[in-house]
Amino acid sequence: MTSPETNTNPPLSGEDRLRLRRRRIRGVWIVALSVGFLGGIAFGLADGGDLPLSPAPFWSLLALVAGGVVAVNIWFIRRVDELEVMDNLWASFVGVIAHILIAACWVAAAARGYAPAPDVLAVLMATVVVTFLAYIGLKLRRRLG
Repeated sequence: MTSPETNTNPPLSGEDRLRLRRRRIRGVWIVALSVGFLGGIAFGLADGGDLPLSPAPFWSLLALVAGGVVAVNIWFIRRVDELEVMDNLWASFVGVIAHILIAACWVAAAARGYAPAPDVLAVLMATVVVTFLAYIGLKLRRRLG
């Protein structure tokens, strides 16, 4: 007879734990991509469509998207393991440093007339690319040894 305090489930093997980890991370990616896709469609319709949008609904939509991004990130941090969190934190750190360097260098070059005025979208996209490359590099380094 077993007592309720004893664990009757057999311990998971390493392969089962890895499979569970991949399933959790895949779920987080699907939710994050879905939220990003739906947010992009919403802002595309609100900004460039025929739908006239006054400032109040626009800022409400912006607050809703920002709240969704924060909620997905909190859900992500709680759902994945410490290795995934560590990889994301390092990639984010590299992205922030790249953003500071790109923006500061571009502003300095523009102030001296060596470059056009900084383009916010170009700086943002460069930051995203650097962050993504850092994340992929961390994953490859961990996978390849």
